[in-house]
Amino acid sequence: MPGILMASDLSERSGHALARALQLATALGAELEILHVVDDSLPSRIAEETAQTAHEILTRGAAGAGRVEVVFGHPWRRVVDRISRGRFDLAVTGAHRDRGLVDLFRGSVLHRCVQMSDAPVLVVSDRPTAPYGKVLIATSFAARDADAARLAAKLAEGASMRLVHAYRVPFGGLGYRMDETGDITKRDRDEIEEPMLFQLQQMQRRLSQDGIEAEIGLLEGRPTPALLDAVAQEGIDLLAIGRHGAEGHVPMTMGRVASELLAHLPCDLLVHPGRFPRED
Repeated sequence: MPGILMASDLSERSGHALARALQLATALGAELEILHVVDDSLPSRIAEETAQTAHEILTRGAAGAGRVEVVFGHPWRRVVDRISRGRFDLAVTGAHRDRGLVDLFRGSVLHRCVQMSDAPVLVVSDRPTAPYGKVLIATSFAARDADAARLAAKLAEGASMRLVHAYRVPFGGLGYRMDETGDITKRDRDEIEEPMLFQLQQMQRRLSQDGIEAEIGLLEGRPTPALLDAVAQEGIDLLAIGRHGAEGHVPMTMGRVASELLAHLPCDLLVHPGRFPRED
């Protein structure tokens, strides 16, 4: 992996992300660049002092293992532009600070970076204490989900991997025979699950051809709650998904599952945009 970009806002959350980026750069033999953006709407003297302080802090944190860049501009635009121009293979960042309605209507810097990035984005939830050990890959059977699985396997070499698809019983079970708990018959459930299992098995075989071994499974329920439950119950430390939904400059057009997981980050989250690595 030629290059990793770590975007820092100097917060404790970014400190966790820097620790993970350093660990991955060492494990993968990748070059690491650490980027901090100083808002250019600040008064010039304050902006210059802030930039100098940021450079000193990040240089100490990198301890010679990464190159530090401090630039001026609009935070998410400069990060996305640097990812594009630098042709990085992975961007790493920390969890964002919840600003309530501001984030709802304007979108957080993190949300926009994940949505607009040309490269996969790894969002770090907590300070790493060890390499990744258990990986969960969520799929809707799109090609970008397989891309996410392949990259996750590189980031978590030797980790156990499970490929899952979350589903809901059609029409809330209407038209199916149900017991008093709302459970449908095994015959009906098998009929619903059979085509999903077939697609999971197909993806499992394709990944196996790339040397990636993963167990498969189905999760019943709405995707985000089902994934959050699986992460908690299975002790997952990396969740990988493909980025779905419309692309553009409107933050709320990103796929709902990715948006919800960013808001309720249960563990480190890898979001893959697909069509990567670049062929040009």
